[in-house]
Amino acid sequence: MTELANHDRKYEADLAAEAAMWGRAASDLAQQLPPDWRHHRVKLRNNILYQAAQVDAFLSHIRPGMHVLEAGCGSGWLTLAMAQRGAQATGLDISEQALTVGRNYYESIREEVDGSVTYKVADLNALELEPHSLDVIAVCGALHHLPQAQHTVSEFYKALKPGGLLWVSDITDKEPTSNVLFSAIFMFLLPIEPGYREKFAKLLHFGRRSLSRVRASIEMEGFSPFEGAGRGQGWLEAIEERFDVAVDDVSPTTTKHLTDILQLPDSSALPLLRVICALERMLIRLGLLGKTGIVLYARKS
Repeated sequence: MTELANHDRKYEADLAAEAAMWGRAASDLAQQLPPDWRHHRVKLRNNILYQAAQVDAFLSHIRPGMHVLEAGCGSGWLTLAMAQRGAQATGLDISEQALTVGRNYYESIREEVDGSVTYKVADLNALELEPHSLDVIAVCGALHHLPQAQHTVSEFYKALKPGGLLWVSDITDKEPTSNVLFSAIFMFLLPIEPGYREKFAKLLHFGRRSLSRVRASIEMEGFSPFEGAGRGQGWLEAIEERFDVAVDDVSPTTTKHLTDILQLPDSSALPLLRVICALERMLIRLGLLGKTGIVLYARKS
């Protein structure tokens, strides 16, 4: 009983730390950009490079009057975007602070929004949804944080109406060695922290262990208590078992990582990142790099 109680206390502590970290991140970003897709799609590097096309394609499926849910919504820019297309949208997240950022912004533009938005605190690992209540569920970058991702997928299936759509943009598994080597080349050559002299010194110091450090950087190991907890947990297989997967796109994980750490102005960084993104996508199609970042559309039969 003591061991179980200790486990429960640790889980609750980790959950609180996770919520606090994402709350700070949402608040910090809101100082630069409002939580509105109209701003995010043209201002953030990863959106400019590839994600804007993916999200816009998904949003084209949203119709007025639909009942839609975003799981792991953060400050709710995607939840709001669905409501702006006339949907009755609900956003769930573990962070009350992040949801407050979303609520405050929604209230400031509420009269301009054709649909409606409701934000609620929820632990996606213990999710319970009403059966056959939703037309669309969107999950962007949340499943790889969930140690109970398969349970969450089963709740998605239960909650969707027949023919309902599940849209997922996320990371499925650990980064294979080929991806790590590809990333390491650019991390060593490009201007990122630390400087070149320190990078070379670390390469000599760590030797073969350098790749494990690169992998930890790509996978953002330790970034938050649950970062990567859902990698390799079978959430993709759980979706494929229950749904008809209609579209499967590739998200370039090396490019995404480099957008966050490359220390160049956008005028120089974006052309360079476009070349790296195109190269990465080509190598994935050729099977020379692993396909860990994916975008999928899944229909409930």
